[in-house]
Amino acid sequence: MKVKIKDIAKVAGVSPTAVSQVLNDRPCRLAEATKEKILRVAREMKFQDQELISADRFGNIKTVGLIIPEPISFFLDLSYKITQELYKKGYTVFQCTVGNDLDCCYKALESLTCKNVDGIIVIPPCTGKKDTKLPKMLKALQNSGVPMILVDRAVYSVFCDFVTTDNKLGGKIATESLIHCGHRKIGCIMGKKDAYTVRKRMDGYKQALVSCDISYDEKLVYYGEFTRNTGEMGAEDLIPKGVTAIFAGNDEIAVGIYEYAKKEKIKIPEELSVVGFDNTSICDFLTPPLSSVEQNTEQLAEKIVEVMLSDMEKTEEEDAPSNYYYTPVLKERASVGKMIL
Repeated sequence: MKVKIKDIAKVAGVSPTAVSQVLNDRPCRLAEATKEKILRVAREMKFQDQELISADRFGNIKTVGLIIPEPISFFLDLSYKITQELYKKGYTVFQCTVGNDLDCCYKALESLTCKNVDGIIVIPPCTGKKDTKLPKMLKALQNSGVPMILVDRAVYSVFCDFVTTDNKLGGKIATESLIHCGHRKIGCIMGKKDAYTVRKRMDGYKQALVSCDISYDEKLVYYGEFTRNTGEMGAEDLIPKGVTAIFAGNDEIAVGIYEYAKKEKIKIPEELSVVGFDNTSICDFLTPPLSSVEQNTEQLAEKIVEVMLSDMEKTEEEDAPSNYYYTPVLKERASVGKMIL
Protein backbone atom coordinates (compact mmCIF):
# COMPACT_ATOMS: atom_id res chain seq x y z
CA MET A 1 0.00 0.00 0.00
CA LYS A 2 1.30 3.43 -0.92
CA VAL A 3 2.38 5.49 2.08
CA LYS A 4 0.70 8.91 2.27
CA ILE A 5 1.66 12.09 4.07
CA LYS A 6 -1.17 11.59 6.54
CA ASP A 7 0.28 8.18 7.47
CA ILE A 8 3.65 9.73 8.27
CA ALA A 9 1.92 12.52 10.21
CA LYS A 10 0.01 10.02 12.35
CA VAL A 11 3.12 8.02 13.28
CA ALA A 12 5.20 11.15 13.92
CA GLY A 13 2.44 12.83 15.93
CA VAL A 14 2.41 16.00 13.84
CA SER A 15 0.12 17.63 11.26
CA PRO A 16 0.11 16.62 7.57
CA THR A 17 1.15 20.20 6.77
CA ALA A 18 4.23 19.84 8.98
CA VAL A 19 5.23 16.67 7.13
CA SER A 20 4.77 18.37 3.76
CA GLN A 21 6.89 21.33 4.87
CA VAL A 22 9.75 19.12 6.05
CA LEU A 23 9.73 16.78 3.02
CA ASN A 24 9.75 19.80 0.71
CA ASP A 25 12.40 21.61 2.77
CA ARG A 26 10.12 24.60 3.27
CA PRO A 27 10.74 27.20 5.99
CA CYS A 28 8.83 26.31 9.17
CA ARG A 29 9.01 26.81 12.92
CA LEU A 30 9.41 23.14 13.81
CA ALA A 31 12.20 22.14 16.16
CA GLU A 32 15.16 20.38 14.56
CA ALA A 33 14.41 17.28 16.59
CA THR A 34 10.87 17.19 15.17
CA LYS A 35 12.18 17.61 11.62
CA GLU A 36 14.59 14.73 12.12
CA LYS A 37 11.81 12.58 13.52
CA ILE A 38 9.61 13.24 10.47
CA LEU A 39 12.46 12.37 8.08
CA ARG A 40 13.28 9.23 10.06
CA VAL A 41 9.64 8.07 10.03
CA ALA A 42 9.41 8.78 6.27
CA ARG A 43 12.52 6.66 5.67
CA GLU A 44 11.30 3.84 7.88
CA MET A 45 7.92 3.81 6.13
CA LYS A 46 9.69 3.85 2.76
CA PHE A 47 7.92 6.96 1.57
CA GLN A 48 8.73 7.19 -2.14
CA ASP A 49 6.70 10.07 -3.59
CA GLN A 50 9.68 11.66 -5.36
CA GLU A 51 7.53 14.10 -7.32
CA LEU A 52 6.23 15.62 -4.09
CA ILE A 53 9.63 15.61 -2.39
CA SER A 54 11.22 17.47 -5.29
CA ALA A 55 8.42 20.00 -5.61
CA ASP A 56 10.64 22.62 -3.97
CA ARG A 57 12.47 23.10 -7.26
CA PHE A 58 9.42 25.13 -8.28
CA GLY A 59 9.66 27.30 -5.16
CA ASN A 60 7.86 27.16 -1.84
CA ILE A 61 4.41 26.63 -3.30
CA LYS A 62 1.62 26.62 -0.73
CA THR A 63 -1.91 26.12 -2.05
CA VAL A 64 -5.49 26.08 -0.80
CA GLY A 65 -8.49 24.83 -2.75
CA LEU A 66 -11.68 26.90 -2.68
CA ILE A 67 -15.04 25.60 -3.90
CA ILE A 68 -17.84 28.12 -4.40
CA PRO A 69 -21.36 27.48 -5.71
CA GLU A 70 -23.39 29.84 -7.90
CA PRO A 71 -21.46 33.02 -8.84
CA ILE A 72 -23.76 35.51 -7.12
CA SER A 73 -22.41 38.78 -5.75
CA PHE A 74 -22.00 37.61 -2.15
CA PHE A 75 -19.94 34.53 -3.01
CA LEU A 76 -17.82 36.42 -5.54
CA ASP A 77 -17.03 39.10 -2.98
CA LEU A 78 -16.32 36.56 -0.24
CA SER A 79 -14.09 34.40 -2.45
CA TYR A 80 -12.12 37.47 -3.55
CA LYS A 81 -11.47 38.47 0.06
CA ILE A 82 -10.53 34.90 1.04
CA THR A 83 -8.06 34.81 -1.84
CA GLN A 84 -6.53 38.14 -0.79
CA GLU A 85 -6.21 37.03 2.84
CA LEU A 86 -4.54 33.77 1.86
CA TYR A 87 -2.19 35.58 -0.50
CA LYS A 88 -1.01 37.72 2.42
CA LYS A 89 -0.15 34.48 4.21
CA GLY A 90 1.83 33.14 1.24
CA TYR A 91 -0.81 30.85 -0.25
CA THR A 92 -2.08 30.52 -3.81
CA VAL A 93 -5.78 29.69 -4.21
CA PHE A 94 -7.18 27.17 -6.69
CA GLN A 95 -10.80 28.28 -7.05
CA CYS A 96 -13.49 26.02 -8.51
CA THR A 97 -16.91 27.53 -9.26
CA VAL A 98 -19.29 24.57 -9.40
CA GLY A 99 -22.72 26.22 -9.48
CA ASN A 100 -25.41 23.94 -8.08
CA ASP A 101 -24.06 20.97 -10.03
CA LEU A 102 -23.18 18.18 -7.62
CA ASP A 103 -21.24 16.21 -10.24
CA CYS A 104 -19.12 19.29 -10.90
CA CYS A 105 -18.50 19.61 -7.15
CA TYR A 106 -17.45 15.95 -6.89
CA LYS A 107 -14.92 16.37 -9.71
CA ALA A 108 -13.59 19.59 -8.18
CA LEU A 109 -13.02 17.87 -4.83
CA GLU A 110 -11.24 14.97 -6.52
CA SER A 111 -9.08 17.32 -8.59
CA LEU A 112 -8.04 19.47 -5.63
CA THR A 113 -7.15 16.37 -3.62
CA CYS A 114 -5.05 15.00 -6.49
CA LYS A 115 -3.24 18.35 -6.67
CA ASN A 116 -2.09 17.86 -3.06
CA VAL A 117 -3.42 21.22 -1.88
CA ASP A 118 -2.57 22.07 1.73
CA GLY A 119 -6.24 22.58 2.64
CA ILE A 120 -9.70 22.92 1.13
CA ILE A 121 -12.42 25.51 1.86
CA VAL A 122 -15.86 24.33 0.75
CA ILE A 123 -19.02 26.37 0.22
CA PRO A 124 -21.33 23.48 -0.76
CA PRO A 125 -23.77 23.62 -3.68
CA CYS A 126 -27.45 24.02 -2.96
CA THR A 127 -29.56 21.61 -5.01
CA GLY A 128 -32.70 21.22 -2.94
CA LYS A 129 -32.52 17.42 -3.27
CA LYS A 130 -31.27 14.79 -0.90
CA ASP A 131 -27.70 13.77 -1.62
CA THR A 132 -25.59 11.11 0.07
CA LYS A 133 -22.51 11.21 -2.16
CA LEU A 134 -21.32 14.68 -1.13
CA PRO A 135 -21.24 13.87 2.62
CA LYS A 136 -19.38 10.63 1.83
CA MET A 137 -16.84 12.49 -0.31
CA LEU A 138 -16.28 15.16 2.32
CA LYS A 139 -15.80 12.51 5.00
CA ALA A 140 -13.34 10.66 2.76
CA LEU A 141 -11.49 13.92 2.26
CA GLN A 142 -11.24 14.39 6.02
CA ASN A 143 -9.99 10.82 6.45
CA SER A 144 -7.30 11.41 3.83
CA GLY A 145 -5.73 13.97 6.14
CA VAL A 146 -6.39 17.08 4.05
CA PRO A 147 -7.56 19.94 6.33
CA MET A 148 -11.06 21.05 5.34
CA ILE A 149 -13.60 23.62 6.56
CA LEU A 150 -17.16 24.35 5.52
CA VAL A 151 -18.35 27.91 4.94
CA ASP A 152 -21.88 29.41 4.88
CA ARG A 153 -23.70 26.09 4.41
CA ALA A 154 -23.51 23.06 6.67
CA VAL A 155 -23.63 19.52 5.27
CA TYR A 156 -25.59 16.89 7.18
CA SER A 157 -23.41 14.43 9.15
CA VAL A 158 -20.14 16.14 8.14
CA PHE A 159 -18.33 17.38 11.25
CA CYS A 160 -15.55 19.89 10.66
CA ASP A 161 -14.89 23.54 11.46
CA PHE A 162 -17.74 25.67 10.12
CA VAL A 163 -17.79 29.45 9.55
CA THR A 164 -21.03 31.27 8.79
CA THR A 165 -23.22 34.24 9.54
CA ASP A 166 -26.03 33.79 12.07
CA ASN A 167 -28.66 33.46 9.35
CA LYS A 168 -31.53 32.96 11.78
CA LEU A 169 -30.76 36.27 13.48
CA GLY A 170 -30.42 37.90 10.07
CA GLY A 171 -33.89 36.75 9.04
CA LYS A 172 -35.28 37.94 12.35
CA ILE A 173 -33.87 41.47 12.20
CA ALA A 174 -34.92 41.86 8.54
CA THR A 175 -38.50 40.92 9.35
CA GLU A 176 -38.59 42.99 12.56
CA SER A 177 -37.52 46.08 10.62
CA LEU A 178 -40.67 45.72 8.51
CA ILE A 179 -42.92 44.99 11.50
CA HIS A 180 -41.62 48.06 13.34
CA CYS A 181 -42.75 50.18 10.41
CA GLY A 182 -46.31 48.92 10.84
CA HIS A 183 -46.36 46.09 8.28
CA ARG A 184 -48.40 43.05 9.26
CA LYS A 185 -48.78 41.17 5.99
CA ILE A 186 -45.15 40.45 5.14
CA GLY A 187 -44.20 38.17 2.27
CA CYS A 188 -40.96 36.24 1.98
CA ILE A 189 -39.12 35.13 -1.19
CA MET A 190 -36.33 32.60 -0.74
CA GLY A 191 -34.04 30.16 -2.54
CA LYS A 192 -34.47 26.39 -2.40
CA LYS A 193 -36.59 25.29 0.56
CA ASP A 194 -34.18 22.66 1.90
CA ALA A 195 -31.03 24.80 1.70
CA TYR A 196 -29.30 25.39 5.05
CA THR A 197 -29.26 29.20 4.79
CA VAL A 198 -32.88 29.29 3.60
CA ARG A 199 -34.06 27.20 6.53
CA LYS A 200 -32.21 29.39 9.01
CA ARG A 201 -33.42 32.68 7.51
CA MET A 202 -36.97 31.30 7.46
CA ASP A 203 -36.65 30.37 11.15
CA GLY A 204 -35.77 34.00 11.87
CA TYR A 205 -38.67 35.26 9.75
CA LYS A 206 -41.13 33.03 11.62
CA GLN A 207 -39.68 33.94 15.01
CA ALA A 208 -40.10 37.65 14.33
CA LEU A 209 -43.73 37.17 13.30
CA VAL A 210 -44.61 35.04 16.32
CA SER A 211 -42.92 37.43 18.77
CA CYS A 212 -45.14 40.23 17.43
CA ASP A 213 -48.37 38.15 17.49
CA ILE A 214 -48.52 37.83 13.70
CA SER A 215 -49.64 34.44 12.39
CA TYR A 216 -47.30 32.67 9.99
CA ASP A 217 -48.97 32.07 6.62
CA GLU A 218 -47.17 29.68 4.30
CA LYS A 219 -49.11 31.16 1.35
CA LEU A 220 -47.04 34.32 1.77
CA VAL A 221 -43.76 32.45 1.21
CA TYR A 222 -42.33 31.79 -2.24
CA TYR A 223 -39.39 29.43 -2.84
CA GLY A 224 -37.18 29.31 -5.89
CA GLU A 225 -33.54 30.20 -6.53
CA PHE A 226 -31.31 33.01 -5.25
CA THR A 227 -31.89 34.83 -8.55
CA ARG A 228 -33.58 37.92 -9.97
CA ASN A 229 -36.01 35.72 -11.88
CA THR A 230 -37.21 34.19 -8.61
CA GLY A 231 -37.66 37.72 -7.24
CA GLU A 232 -39.89 38.67 -10.18
CA MET A 233 -41.93 35.47 -10.05
CA GLY A 234 -42.27 35.67 -6.28
CA ALA A 235 -43.43 39.28 -6.39
CA GLU A 236 -45.97 38.39 -9.08
CA ASP A 237 -47.29 35.64 -6.79
CA LEU A 238 -47.31 37.53 -3.47
CA ILE A 239 -48.31 41.11 -4.28
CA PRO A 240 -51.82 40.15 -5.48
CA LYS A 241 -52.26 38.44 -2.09
CA GLY A 242 -52.06 41.82 -0.41
CA VAL A 243 -48.55 41.87 1.06
CA THR A 244 -47.30 45.36 1.85
CA ALA A 245 -43.71 44.30 2.45
CA ILE A 246 -41.34 41.54 1.31
CA PHE A 247 -38.26 40.04 2.94
CA ALA A 248 -36.00 38.93 0.08
CA GLY A 249 -33.68 35.98 0.74
CA ASN A 250 -30.79 37.84 -0.89
CA ASP A 251 -30.11 41.03 -2.83
CA GLU A 252 -30.42 39.30 -6.21
CA ILE A 253 -33.99 38.33 -5.35
CA ALA A 254 -34.64 41.91 -4.23
CA VAL A 255 -33.52 43.22 -7.63
CA GLY A 256 -36.14 40.97 -9.24
CA ILE A 257 -38.79 42.42 -6.92
CA TYR A 258 -37.74 45.92 -7.96
CA GLU A 259 -37.99 44.97 -11.64
CA TYR A 260 -41.50 43.57 -11.19
CA ALA A 261 -42.57 46.64 -9.21
CA LYS A 262 -41.26 48.94 -11.93
CA LYS A 263 -43.08 46.98 -14.62
CA GLU A 264 -46.35 47.10 -12.66
CA LYS A 265 -45.85 50.75 -11.62
CA ILE A 266 -45.75 49.84 -7.92
CA LYS A 267 -43.87 52.45 -5.91
CA ILE A 268 -41.13 51.44 -3.45
CA PRO A 269 -41.39 52.17 -0.52
CA GLU A 270 -44.74 54.03 -0.73
CA GLU A 271 -46.71 50.96 -1.85
CA LEU A 272 -44.28 48.14 -1.17
CA SER A 273 -41.38 47.87 1.28
CA VAL A 274 -38.43 45.57 0.58
CA VAL A 275 -35.51 44.29 2.66
CA GLY A 276 -32.70 42.21 1.15
CA PHE A 277 -29.91 40.03 2.53
CA ASP A 278 -26.11 40.23 1.97
CA ASN A 279 -25.76 44.03 1.61
CA THR A 280 -23.89 43.73 -1.69
CA SER A 281 -22.74 46.75 -3.71
CA ILE A 282 -25.90 46.68 -5.81
CA CYS A 283 -27.95 47.99 -2.85
CA ASP A 284 -26.72 51.56 -3.32
CA PHE A 285 -27.40 51.53 -7.06
CA LEU A 286 -31.07 50.62 -6.81
CA THR A 287 -33.76 53.32 -6.75
CA PRO A 288 -34.54 53.71 -3.94
CA PRO A 289 -31.40 52.23 -2.28
CA LEU A 290 -32.11 48.84 -0.72
CA SER A 291 -32.11 48.12 3.01
CA SER A 292 -30.26 44.84 3.48
CA VAL A 293 -28.83 42.54 6.14
CA GLU A 294 -25.05 42.72 6.02
CA GLN A 295 -22.78 39.71 6.13
CA ASN A 296 -19.38 41.27 6.73
CA THR A 297 -17.33 39.49 4.04
CA GLU A 298 -14.07 41.02 5.23
CA GLN A 299 -14.49 39.68 8.77
CA LEU A 300 -15.77 36.35 7.47
CA ALA A 301 -12.78 35.98 5.15
CA GLU A 302 -10.33 36.78 7.95
CA LYS A 303 -11.94 34.16 10.21
CA ILE A 304 -12.10 31.56 7.44
CA VAL A 305 -8.39 31.95 6.72
CA GLU A 306 -7.52 31.94 10.43
CA VAL A 307 -9.43 28.69 10.97
CA MET A 308 -8.02 27.11 7.80
CA LEU A 309 -4.41 27.86 8.75
CA SER A 310 -5.04 26.67 12.31
CA ASP A 311 -6.46 23.38 11.02
CA MET A 312 -3.36 22.84 8.92
CA GLU A 313 -1.29 22.77 12.11
CA LYS A 314 -3.53 20.38 14.02
CA THR A 315 -2.73 16.76 14.66
CA GLU A 316 -5.55 14.23 14.49
CA GLU A 317 -5.90 14.10 18.28
CA GLU A 318 -6.38 17.83 18.75
CA ASP A 319 -9.52 19.93 19.31
CA ALA A 320 -12.97 18.86 18.16
CA PRO A 321 -14.53 20.84 15.30
CA SER A 322 -16.05 24.24 16.13
CA ASN A 323 -18.80 26.43 14.69
CA TYR A 324 -18.06 30.14 14.23
CA TYR A 325 -21.10 32.40 13.86
CA TYR A 326 -20.88 36.06 12.88
CA THR A 327 -23.55 38.53 13.96
CA PRO A 328 -25.28 40.25 11.00
CA VAL A 329 -26.49 43.85 11.09
CA LEU A 330 -29.18 45.66 9.14
CA LYS A 331 -28.00 48.44 6.84
CA GLU A 332 -31.03 50.71 6.60
CA ARG A 333 -31.64 52.67 3.43
CA ALA A 334 -34.76 54.01 1.72
CA SER A 335 -36.59 50.85 0.62
CA VAL A 336 -38.74 50.53 3.75
CA GLY A 337 -41.62 52.90 4.42
CA LYS A 338 -44.04 53.26 7.29
CA MET A 339 -47.38 51.58 6.85
CA ILE A 340 -50.16 54.17 6.70
CA LEU A 341 -53.29 52.81 8.36
